[in-house]
Amino acid sequence: MSKKLSEDEKERRKIERQLRSDEKAVQNEIKPPVDKYGAKILRILREEAPAHPEIKYNSTYFEERFNVANITIMRATSKLRKNHLIKDKQVHGSYVIDEKFEDFYTQHYSEEIQKNLNLIASLGGVLQQFKNTPLFENVADLIYLLQPEIAKNDDVFSSGRVIVSPQMEYSIDQRNWDRVYEAIQKNHKLRFRYTKPYTNNEARRTVWPYQLILDNGTVYLFAYSEYADLVLLYDLNYMTEVVVMNEEFKLPKDFDINNYSGGGRLGAFKGEKIEKFKIRFTGYAKDWIKEHKWADDQTYKEEEDATIVSFQSSQFERVLELLLSWGRQAEPLAPARLVKRWKDEVLAMAELVKKS
Repeated sequence: MSKKLSEDEKERRKIERQLRSDEKAVQNEIKPPVDKYGAKILRILREEAPAHPEIKYNSTYFEERFNVANITIMRATSKLRKNHLIKDKQVHGSYVIDEKFEDFYTQHYSEEIQKNLNLIASLGGVLQQFKNTPLFENVADLIYLLQPEIAKNDDVFSSGRVIVSPQMEYSIDQRNWDRVYEAIQKNHKLRFRYTKPYTNNEARRTVWPYQLILDNGTVYLFAYSEYADLVLLYDLNYMTEVVVMNEEFKLPKDFDINNYSGGGRLGAFKGEKIEKFKIRFTGYAKDWIKEHKWADDQTYKEEEDATIVSFQSSQFERVLELLLSWGRQAEPLAPARLVKRWKDEVLAMAELVKKS
């Protein structure tokens, strides 16, 4: 009897699995998952097409743009239609986003999707600081893939209630980015010329690429230089003749640039010498600095009309830069070379004022 029941149980589970499979197949037929080309098409129709009515955004256009077979585009657009994301018929020879919230679609426009759209809108706002970078492009494509319904919501990337204020724009050599990123993914060495004015433009550099770092409008490669026997930062826009070598390297455990800042938290800058800094802030700055962390071990000492901040960092030049940005509200107390550099800069600026 127990054996018969066991067989019955197996059969019952088999039937349940088949039912789940059939249900999933039906659901995928009614509302199939959007593929990567469908996501890209949605993004182009939302962000580019309105500004270019002269272009026919049809299957031929996307076939040539993505360099894929026409059947690939037809599959992608079929899925978009079944999800009510583009209209069934083209308009003036172009695919068009279906912005109507029809009864069928409204029933499937769940509360979870609504929450996701709000989250994505805010995420898009935060991502604006990386506008014009391949990182932004890749993440935007991924968002359209994971949540294609954002195409229904105009200006979703600028409609969030959590955003980043206007930032310095990035200008990136796309070919350099692609080659450097490929080398990072493979842990392959890179060879290039570095063409900044103070460098030897004839010399080639061979490096082990650790990280790409986006900082204040500039993209840096953080890498170990075989020539200098140091880890250094290279501005991507000053790299020429970039070649991904076939030679691999072993990525060290402490490759992250955060391990080279000496506890400082002031962006893409590394130094060899960890120093103890002490700065007196007055005016508005004395309260502002208590809410902002320049280093991991930052401590404060309160005076009647000032706050003295102490911390350790190897980011000397960045500390000096921020110190000067506060004008008369910031005075360096240590180390001695920071005090000297600060005085030299202030006196030099005073000379410019005299001449003006």
